[in-house]
Amino acid sequence: MAPCRKARHSETGVDSSISARSQVYQLLAYTFVLPSEEFYQDIVQGRWQEQVAQILPQLPFELPSIDSSRVIIPPDEFQAEYNRLFEVGTLGGPPCPLYGGHYERDRLRVMEELIRFYNYFGLSLMQGQLPDHISVELEFMHYLTFKEAEALQDNRPQDSYQRAQRDFLDRHPGKWLPLLRQKLANLQPLPFFDQLVSLADEFVRRDRQYLKSVLNPSLL
Repeated sequence: MAPCRKARHSETGVDSSISARSQVYQLLAYTFVLPSEEFYQDIVQGRWQEQVAQILPQLPFELPSIDSSRVIIPPDEFQAEYNRLFEVGTLGGPPCPLYGGHYERDRLRVMEELIRFYNYFGLSLMQGQLPDHISVELEFMHYLTFKEAEALQDNRPQDSYQRAQRDFLDRHPGKWLPLLRQKLANLQPLPFFDQLVSLADEFVRRDRQYLKSVLNPSLL
């Protein structure tokens, strides 16, 4: 299971809001991967910003608009900033780890639980992947929302996929993304990375609320 570097187009014949949620999860998943030259060009040319801006209005909930201005920074500095924030650190690790297990007391337990989630849906990790990296967790949410859209298209119940999404967000990225955002705020990051983490945190938070309202409409 690995995030790809290009988000898929909207699935035809399905609710556009489900498709939009699926696309945002995939878009965020590949954005958090170690930046490649291709991705850097997407940023400096404004293609990433344009793609996000096109998807957000299709969501079933509102999110703050993003800064659509292009990133003007040399590629080596962009890479160095990613490394400074998310990859390089002292013996205690980087200042803003992208691994959810670092925000729990027992990382091994977290990773074991994540693997059970993935295996239950017939998914396995590629060699070298760790189950608690944010890109893997978000790609899993992309998969679950894609399966939800498929079920709707085939006139099958979607609630099992919705419950899985809700439970996964509650137990994993929904728990630790606010902590990542808080840590990042103290480091004066490049605005792009500040916006990226804020977008991920806000999207996950509001998607959790949306799923709970769908599964428990009587609570509205």
